[in-house]
Amino acid sequence: MLRSHTCGALNGGNLGEKVILCGWVNSVRDHGGLTFFDLRDRYGITQVVCSPGGEGQELYEQVKALRNEWVIKVEGEVAARPAETVNGRIPTGEIEIRITGLTVLNKSGALPFEPAEADRIGENLKLKYRYIDIRNEKLQNNLRKRSLFCHSMREFLLSENFIETETPILTKSTPEGARDFIVPSRLNPGKFYALPQSPQLFKQLLMVGGLDRYFQIARCFRDEDLRADRQPEFTQMDIEMSFVEEEDVIGLAERLLKHSVGAVFGLDLSIPFPRMSYSDAMSLYGCDKPDTRIDITYRDLSDEIGRTDIKVLKAVLEKGGVVKGFHVPGGDRLSLKDIENLDRYIKEEGGGGLGWIRFKGEEIQSPLKKLLPAEVVGMLRPPVDPGNSILFFLAGKENWVNEKLNRVKEKVVGRIPGLIKTGVFNFLWITDFPLFEYNEEEGRLQAVHHPFTSPAVTDIKDLAGSPLKARSRAYDIVLNGNEIGGGSIRIHSRTLQEEIFRLIGLPEDVYRERFGFLLEALDYGAPPHGGIAFGLDRFMMIMLGEESIRETIAFPKTQKGTCPLTLAPGEVEKKLLRENRIQIDMPKVE
Repeated sequence: MLRSHTCGALNGGNLGEKVILCGWVNSVRDHGGLTFFDLRDRYGITQVVCSPGGEGQELYEQVKALRNEWVIKVEGEVAARPAETVNGRIPTGEIEIRITGLTVLNKSGALPFEPAEADRIGENLKLKYRYIDIRNEKLQNNLRKRSLFCHSMREFLLSENFIETETPILTKSTPEGARDFIVPSRLNPGKFYALPQSPQLFKQLLMVGGLDRYFQIARCFRDEDLRADRQPEFTQMDIEMSFVEEEDVIGLAERLLKHSVGAVFGLDLSIPFPRMSYSDAMSLYGCDKPDTRIDITYRDLSDEIGRTDIKVLKAVLEKGGVVKGFHVPGGDRLSLKDIENLDRYIKEEGGGGLGWIRFKGEEIQSPLKKLLPAEVVGMLRPPVDPGNSILFFLAGKENWVNEKLNRVKEKVVGRIPGLIKTGVFNFLWITDFPLFEYNEEEGRLQAVHHPFTSPAVTDIKDLAGSPLKARSRAYDIVLNGNEIGGGSIRIHSRTLQEEIFRLIGLPEDVYRERFGFLLEALDYGAPPHGGIAFGLDRFMMIMLGEESIRETIAFPKTQKGTCPLTLAPGEVEKKLLRENRIQIDMPKVE
C-alpha cells in the first residue's frame, strides 16, 4: 500500500506516530511563516502543515507549489493542533500532520468546475465530467449509502434462506409493456436478443426448478421516455418465493425494509405498513400511489353540484361524468393570479375550467357564487373548517378528472408551505388492483401489471364474461407518493395463463412463439409462487432526499438517454454492421 492510513482515520490517539497519507489536495493556505494544506480522500480530510527554513526549505517550496486536486503522497508525524485551531466538525479536527516528505503522484489541470460547487453546475457539464462530480462529498455519500443498503438487503435475504442467482442479460424479446432494447446476433443473422426489462420469466422458471427462494440485484433495461425518476438502465432488488400467498411476500418485504433502513439510515420503521385498496386510493387521491404526507383527499361533489343551477356542470353529470374536488387549508395564501394560472392550465388540457370556492369564515368568494344556494354552500364547506380554505373542483370523465386534479394539487402544494409533512417516510401498500384495463388506442384489454399476474381466486369466474371486474393478486408499495416496488402472486397453471393471453388479444401462434418455453414449464409441476421487486434507484433517491435518481447512480444518462461522458449512444464501424447483417436506412435530413 502507498499509504499507512486514510485521511479520515487519524485522531488524538495517534499522536507522535509516523504516517503516510495519499489523496487529493483540497486547499492550500499560506499563513506567512507556515503553509497549511488539506489532504482529501473519500474517508475524510486531514490538515498538513509545513514550515520554512533550514533543511526543510526545499520541502516548503514544494508545498507552496501545490495546487488544488493534485494527487500526492505525504509522509509526516501526527501532532496536536493548537487548542484555538481545533476543528470539532471533522473526526481529524484535533490533529495535523507535520510533513517530512512529499511526492507528487499526478498533477491536475484547471478543473471544469470545483467538486464542492457541483450543485450549482448544469447537468450536462456535470455528467460530462462525472468523475469530477463523484469527488463531491454528497455524491460519494449517496453511493456509499447505496452500497451499504444493497449489502444490508443481501445480508437479510441470505439469512432467510434465499439463494442469489443471476439471470441472463441477453434474452428474447417478448413485447408486452415498454419497448425493448435489442442486440443483433452475429452468429444468427437477422435475429436479435433483447435486454431484459426485468428477470420476471426467469425467476418464475427458477421456482419451477425448485429453487424455492431467489433474489438478485438485477440490472434492467427499458426503452421508454425518461423523467427525473427514470433511466434506460436501472437496478432492482428482485425476489421470488414458492408456496406463498400475498401475506407471506408482503410480510417478508416489510421485514426486509425494516432491517435495511434501520441498518443504513438509523430509522426504526413501524411494521406492518398501512394498506389501502386500489379503489379507495383512486376515490380519495385520484391515483394509485398517493402521498399520504399531504392531508388532502378528494370528495365526490356530484350530488351537491346536482342541486345547483350550474348548467355546464349538470350537463357533464347527465353524460355520466363526475364532479370531484378537494379542500386546501390556508387557501388565502393563493392569489387570484395563482387561481387564474390553474384555470388556464385546465383549459389548455381540454377542460372547461377549474371551479373554486374560497371560504372566509361565513363568507365565500367564487365566480359561481350567485348559482350556489346557501344549502349547497353549507354542504361544500370543509368537514373540519381550518379557517380560511379554498375548494377546487373539476367536472368530466372520472379518469380525466383524477389525473388533472392531481396536477392541480401538485401545483397548489408547491405554492403553500407546510402542506407536506417533512422529515417523514410514509410507506403504504396498495392492494386489490384490477387485473385488466382497456386500451382505447389498441381496442383491447391489457394487463394492469403484467400478464403473469394471477387473478383473485374469487374473481376467476369473471374472466369469461366480465374480465374488467376481475381483481388481481398484485400489490404495490408506495413511499411518499412514489411507487418503490411491486409484485404479485403469479399464474402457475398453463390453462389459466393461456386464457389470460387470449383475453389480452394475443393469438395462439403469437403467445406460443413468445412464451412457449414458459407454458411448457408450467406443465411440469410449477408450484404456487409469487414475489416482489424494489426499484433501488428511486428508493435511494427518496431516502437521500434527492430530486433525481441520477444523484444515486454512479454514471447515469441524461433525460434523452445519452451519456455526455462517453458520448453514447454512438455510431459503430461499418465492418461491425456488415458482420451483423445490419443496414441503416435513415432518411436524409435536408
